[in-house]
Amino acid sequence: MARLSDFSFNLDERKILIRLGYQKRLENPSKAVRRALTAEIVGVRALLDPAAVFEVIDYAQTNGHPIFSQAVKVGLAVCTIGPRLELESSACFQRNDLLRGMVLDAIGSEAVAQVCRQTELALVERARALGLWPSKWFAPGYRGWDLEEQGFVFSRVPAGEIGVRLLDSFLMVPRKSGSFRINFYGDRALSTRSF
Repeated sequence: MARLSDFSFNLDERKILIRLGYQKRLENPSKAVRRALTAEIVGVRALLDPAAVFEVIDYAQTNGHPIFSQAVKVGLAVCTIGPRLELESSACFQRNDLLRGMVLDAIGSEAVAQVCRQTELALVERARALGLWPSKWFAPGYRGWDLEEQGFVFSRVPAGEIGVRLLDSFLMVPRKSGSFRINFYGDRALSTRSF
């Protein structure tokens, strides 16, 4: 098991605006939205508790799902930014501060995506150190890997160590969390990743 907690954030306004529903270059947000976004990007780090935990297991330790086919090993990860941003966003909605609540929520989505990407790179490095070829990352609920497979990920990765738990609905708490897998192949031709 490996645990990560040292993450850097590059919160790009354009990406956050897209998460808020603005189309690339087609719409300009109001001055109020821009001000709120700028203010929250500056102060949001105090609301982030980023962490990730991952395991690298042998194919024999998987549940035999076809998604793991031909993998020598599999990297499984759970990532989060913690609950504080989510709680603050919810509090904003409760007191009718809708703009700030929406901006925080969008920033949180981008922040957890960055935690996942940095964790993905750590798993890619682990695969290469083992002389194996990593796939792209895939999350439960996408591309033939049902959301219920979240249960398998949580059975192998000690997500509780970073404060993430799984509901009976297979959704994670805190909501600003992510999970994924990367297959490690012995044959470069099997990898879906460009090198």
